[in-house]
Amino acid sequence: MPGLVKIGVTFAESVESRLTQLSASTSVPLPFECYFAAELEDAERVEKVLHQLFAEQRVNPRREFFRLDPEKAVLAISIGRFREVTPGEAAVPLEEKAALEKVKARRPRIKLEAIGVKPGDILKFSRDESIIATVVPEGRVQLEGEILSLSAAALKVLQRLGYGTSAASGSEYWMFDGELLDERRRRIEAEKFDESDGSDDREEPNQALQPTPMLVTPRADARVAPSTGVADL
Repeated sequence: MPGLVKIGVTFAESVESRLTQLSASTSVPLPFECYFAAELEDAERVEKVLHQLFAEQRVNPRREFFRLDPEKAVLAISIGRFREVTPGEAAVPLEEKAALEKVKARRPRIKLEAIGVKPGDILKFSRDESIIATVVPEGRVQLEGEILSLSAAALKVLQRLGYGTSAASGSEYWMFDGELLDERRRRIEAEKFDESDGSDDREEPNQALQPTPMLVTPRADARVAPSTGVADL
């Protein structure tokens, strides 16, 4: 489902095994991707707090799915002490991986000027707002004197901050006027859609099939509570 994030705790042996378990179900259209995972003290309490914090975005009170940007959940987790344990890919069949990559490749590249972000504007990094980049022509940014794509710039900062991320979608990390770029794009698209269609019985724009993010918490040793993670959309 597009735009959904699963937030929860797991007592599986590892985040990878939980990803594989969830992705094996024929009731989900695509494999899960783990956006972020971290070991926390008292992870079950943190899980409840996150569910309360994002209660208005919860799709179904009996399920752990939320309609929000996964980075917002990461920022909430990052307020306390944690150890990142974001895994690599889940063990899923090759045809499942191929289907996932095909859907991801269809995702339209964000056009900054279309969402009111122009060359010369300043973007802030969501996980450390003291890190900034300047927008330059052709949808790229200047970061510390280097011209990069949004995604390359985000990955560079993530790795410098010590995160184990091997790939990043820049629009999920860079912010303008207090909004994540992805969040801003969806808001503007929804506003335009509302202007063109006054009907209440309509689907949201850009609802093409997308991978479902998830936040999971794997089991740690006896002294450390289960870990927590978020999956990517």
